Amino acid sequence: MIRDWSLAISTKMTPLSIGVALLCVAAYVLLNYIFGYWKRRGVRQLTPYFPFGNFTGVFLGKASFPKVCENLYERSKQWRLLGGYVLLRPVILVNDPQLVKDIMVKDFQHFHDRGPHVDEVNDPLSGHLFSLAGEKWKILRAKLTPTFTSGRLKGMFQTLVDTGVVLQNYIQKYAEGEDVVEIREILARYNTDNIASVAFGIKIDSINNPNEPFRQIGRKVFEPNFRNNMRGLITFMTPKLNQYLKIKSVDDDVERFIMRVVQETLEAREKNNIVRKDMMQLLLQLRNTGTVSVDERWDVETTAKLKKLSIGEVAAQAHVFFLAGFETSSTTMSFCLYELAKHPDIQRKVQAEIDSVTGLHDGKLSYDNINEMRYLECCIDETLRKYPPVPVLNRECTQDYKVPGMDFTIEKGTAVILQIAGLQHDPQYYPDPMQFKPERFQDPEIRNKPYAPFGDGPRVCIGMRMGKIQTKVGLSLLLSKFNFELFGHEEEELVMDPNNFVLTPVDGINLKVSCRE
Repeated sequence: MIRDWSLAISTKMTPLSIGVALLCVAAYVLLNYIFGYWKRRGVRQLTPYFPFGNFTGVFLGKASFPKVCENLYERSKQWRLLGGYVLLRPVILVNDPQLVKDIMVKDFQHFHDRGPHVDEVNDPLSGHLFSLAGEKWKILRAKLTPTFTSGRLKGMFQTLVDTGVVLQNYIQKYAEGEDVVEIREILARYNTDNIASVAFGIKIDSINNPNEPFRQIGRKVFEPNFRNNMRGLITFMTPKLNQYLKIKSVDDDVERFIMRVVQETLEAREKNNIVRKDMMQLLLQLRNTGTVSVDERWDVETTAKLKKLSIGEVAAQAHVFFLAGFETSSTTMSFCLYELAKHPDIQRKVQAEIDSVTGLHDGKLSYDNINEMRYLECCIDETLRKYPPVPVLNRECTQDYKVPGMDFTIEKGTAVILQIAGLQHDPQYYPDPMQFKPERFQDPEIRNKPYAPFGDGPRVCIGMRMGKIQTKVGLSLLLSKFNFELFGHEEEELVMDPNNFVLTPVDGINLKVSCRE
């Protein structure tokens, strides 16, 4: 009977159906081989699911990439590192704070690249400092370092204050009626004006004119939608797929706008002999000569390798400085004000410090006296701990790396995810991690805890000092004149939009503002 049944089945099988069956078997075997990469390497791995690996929620728009990573950290933090998959690509998630530090600092030579897709010919704005790799990154980093010297930051400081006064006057209208404002959008406009000035040398007023082209561009790039989320994920975690699909880092209209503004700015400065102490002036100098002034040079070996920047390279640097500068600062300011509104006692303490410092300097802010506001800085640091602008950092292994204390080598080309938010939210390092406690950063032992909202090592955010100064200026000017209260936030913690690569509250941050007595 069995022989007759098998014979009947075999007579019904066509060459096509046999081929399909064999193809399915081959695909099954291949997928098991691909998804068995970490098992073969002797590393504990998460169970992947075709076709999205361990990030199904991201691709289905149910959770953001950083949130999925943090959830994975919670499930696996007892292990120093863990294998996972983004689509079919193996990635290693690093949970151990010392190993995270080693990768960023001590063993940087093994992990000096981030690994995203860069195509400077077809996608010129992708060739910026954050994404570039190898020797080109090293030389460009050296070229741009003078942008953020103390002298240049002091030169930019009054611009930040002037824009802050415009912000004060704008908020005053709402404070007089004790109205509610969506503070995140307003602060995005404030920081857009700052960056447009110091990066492009262009004075705009998106605080009072929210439809300014610069603000529209920034809004579009960070709009919380599935397209932008996928663009970020694929660019950074599956660059080969990005290369095949020809996905550009920004939409065409964004690229055209940035290229046009940069071209017009450079031409106007050269034609009218305009000189300003800002980033665009440095980029103009590098475009024309490939060098900087003698007092801002670095080591002889690196200087000898300098080449003139192309217009695309200039535009790419201005572009990333604009986007990173306004987004990270406005997000940090917004979350900080949210927490201060949530904790009125902390808000009053910050205001008392601001009053005390400015009272000693004729009520004025300066580059020097703003650094005397230690408690305000603790509040900013605690905000960056709880709401890191970049919740996970990515690296690509550039040469085989024997993990200290383990019989395991990370192979060249492997994508590495450093769990920054997971570590900064771990009660093992920060008791009551979701509680806002600025006093944590008054403890000298804080330096021994995992904390890297701007990264660390040679690839630490080049604009970190600029971002913190910009944030301190804006907050001190607001808190010197106004009180902030929560409005309509009934949830214990802000709910973040799943379709965004950066932390974005679903319903914004709504605060009631009033004048201080």
